[in-house]
Amino acid sequence: MEQVIVLGATGNIGTAVLSNLQNRNAAVFAGVQSENDFGKVSQFGAKPIVVNFTDQESLNQALKGKHRVFLVTPLMQNPEAVTQKVINAAKMNGLKHIVRSTASGANSNGQIQMARWAGASEDLIKASGLNYTILRPSSFLQNFINFHSQTIKAYNGFYLPVGDAMLSMLDINDLGEVAAIALTSDEHFGKTYELSGLTYTNEGLAETLSTVLGKKVTYIDVPEEKAKETMLSNHMPEWMVNAMMELNYITKQGWTAGYSDDFKNITGREYTNAETFFTNNKQAFI
Repeated sequence: MEQVIVLGATGNIGTAVLSNLQNRNAAVFAGVQSENDFGKVSQFGAKPIVVNFTDQESLNQALKGKHRVFLVTPLMQNPEAVTQKVINAAKMNGLKHIVRSTASGANSNGQIQMARWAGASEDLIKASGLNYTILRPSSFLQNFINFHSQTIKAYNGFYLPVGDAMLSMLDINDLGEVAAIALTSDEHFGKTYELSGLTYTNEGLAETLSTVLGKKVTYIDVPEEKAKETMLSNHMPEWMVNAMMELNYITKQGWTAGYSDDFKNITGREYTNAETFFTNNKQAFI
């Protein structure tokens, strides 16, 4: 039985990967920051391992005896540094496969910082000599839970500075399913998959939320400067605010809208739609 380790296992993406790895004939390990996180991953049948992602020796020990590794990093500056350490540990331990979740539009020469960070990690993986699979997700429907659920509860609305742009929105569970498939097969070596989700406007998403929740939910298009001011007042680091504002800008231009059939080709079904997602997660908004 192959040994698979998921790094970044307690975040939304890592949790989705662990969930989808269940019953796939693999021994699954989960890299966590501390023993306090053991319960978060053991519920999926994964064996927790405390890992310091910034420490090469810690990663070397975590990947010892493993065959495949999944890597996702949070929004951070220069994630390629962590990527390189994971590559080093994978090569040292003779792993056969690395699956890396990056971002839609990843390009080390891209126009926005998030694209450049994601692209730099991809470049390192492609040059490593390891078998790899790269997953490029669009924005997540889970953002409505993480960032908008409180204002939807309190004010029946959500606020974004992106106008009436079309945007692609993905359920993280769909990403987790593709990752689990890639981690338990040799068929996806050397492949890069665009995972777009379906395309909506925020007005359309507000209408869907209204139908699901049985109350009027409104999308409020806020000025960009007001959005930036709010993020800074919530003590977000300036580098993160600037990166988010760049993303909001290209979203407003419609550059993040698009459809990829990679998910359908791999799984045989369509992406999870917004109505299904909001229905399944209704309790988060009431």
